[in-house]
Amino acid sequence: MYGIQFVVSIISFFYIIFYHWKRVVFVIRSEKKPISFSVFTTIIGFFTYYFFTLRISNHIGNFGIYLIVLIFSMSIHGIVLKENDSFPISTVFNLKQRAIFLFTSILVVSLIVLFSSSNFSIILIAINVLFMLIFLCNIILEFNLKHEKNQIPKNSKYTFALERLQQEEQLKTDFSNFLHDEVLQDLLSIKNMTSKSYRPEVQDIIYGTLNNLNTRIRKQMQDYHPVILKNLTVKENYQNLIESVSLSFPQRNILVAFKCSDTLFLVEPYDILIYRLIKELLTNVYKHSNGSHAWITLSLEKDIIKLSVSDNGVANTSFKAHLDISKMPLDTTSHKGVILIKEQVENLEGTINISDNIPHGVCVQITVPMKGDGSYKYFVS
Repeated sequence: MYGIQFVVSIISFFYIIFYHWKRVVFVIRSEKKPISFSVFTTIIGFFTYYFFTLRISNHIGNFGIYLIVLIFSMSIHGIVLKENDSFPISTVFNLKQRAIFLFTSILVVSLIVLFSSSNFSIILIAINVLFMLIFLCNIILEFNLKHEKNQIPKNSKYTFALERLQQEEQLKTDFSNFLHDEVLQDLLSIKNMTSKSYRPEVQDIIYGTLNNLNTRIRKQMQDYHPVILKNLTVKENYQNLIESVSLSFPQRNILVAFKCSDTLFLVEPYDILIYRLIKELLTNVYKHSNGSHAWITLSLEKDIIKLSVSDNGVANTSFKAHLDISKMPLDTTSHKGVILIKEQVENLEGTINISDNIPHGVCVQITVPMKGDGSYKYFVS
């Protein structure tokens, strides 16, 4: 039974690696440092153990299988903890303060043990207990931070929390306005027409209103949370998006060229982010550009996502001003889509550049570093 379990586990492991090979390659490429450190540390520890236990019979045994477990465990912990500076206590004390505290604690514990006429082994045990207490302190502090039971992070993050609250309230306001303007009015009109629903012309109006309401609700749902189809590639999903935006403007005849690799792989949530960026920028082209062509280029170079949207509009200074975020007031509501793009890109340590598209038009270039932390944190856990 153990052999069967072992074989099934190995087969399952390689199946998962094969099925998610793009994600595995991305993780290995973006997490070289913690993986390399875990491999190096495990190998050094293994050889140290091997040479110090040469005189012990059967000192290795089936120890080899645990090397993989150790490497995997250390790699996962290195990936998970790297953004938190390895332990929660670092949110309260800086590196210098932690070093002074640790050195002073070890010194005091060692002196106490020595003056009590104990040997060196007792000192090691006392130091080990000290580290256990520090570890316990980290666990309690982490619990307080996660459940917001500590006043320090609340005060230091007050502005950020206030901004998040304002964004949530704005989202709720937009959703309430959509329900009132787009849904409630149509429902009330349908309710008023039900008394005359026996008339064929009234039935046609009711059917048409319901169909339009269904279309608008689906469109709004797609705006709030775009659906990326898993059975399609990234390129195919974005091509469908471009076609749907084009169909939304039947009065405009703009030829859109989309250049993207068929094997492009974007981890979550960057695929949703790029989806929103393409939709917003292409919609601006249809609304504000008077050109006849638009070009969209999407690529991934060394974990840097590069998106370029340009057009050949003539004398479209209003469109460029619409996109030039640096020249618009921060409290404006007419350009909230573009302002949201700027905020999202900057929050992800990206850049956005707006320039003239030679010989005519506007070119918007966006670069965003793709990091894997948000992508595989649930896979890791």
